[in-house]
Amino acid sequence: MTTHTLSSEFITAALHPVFDEQIINYGAYNLIFATGHALYRNPDIAIQQQDSQEYFIIGYRDTPREVIVAPVLLPQALPAGTPTSIDNTNAIRAYSLNEDTFGLESTTGTSFILTIPQSIEIVLENGSGVLEQSSDILDFQNFLSESWLED
Repeated sequence: MTTHTLSSEFITAALHPVFDEQIINYGAYNLIFATGHALYRNPDIAIQQQDSQEYFIIGYRDTPREVIVAPVLLPQALPAGTPTSIDNTNAIRAYSLNEDTFGLESTTGTSFILTIPQSIEIVLENGSGVLEQSSDILDFQNFLSESWLED
């Protein structure tokens, strides 16, 4: 079986619909890809999620200040559960574990530990390639710092 080498732009275009098809006004969000895990303490929210989530598309915007974490199933590039919105009304805290890993917690009982790699190999059903997002990381870190990040 031959696998195709996918460009970063192709991977971005393949992952975008996972977020776009679930979020109203999706064009208002900057998107970034993360790995990690989620904990859903509220059973009504947990039932809408697939087990073993490890890939996420994070949408963020300044006005209104909000982060949406959308789990994604790879290599299919499909939703792996219902996206979680964290904003000024339900954010408990955001904290940094190191320069590329952070935590987010909301009043709904949902929490995430997420790592945003500068580049990461992504395997999709039609091939694999490296997703480059080093230029986006600083913007997202600044967004978190200005929003909810604890020192």
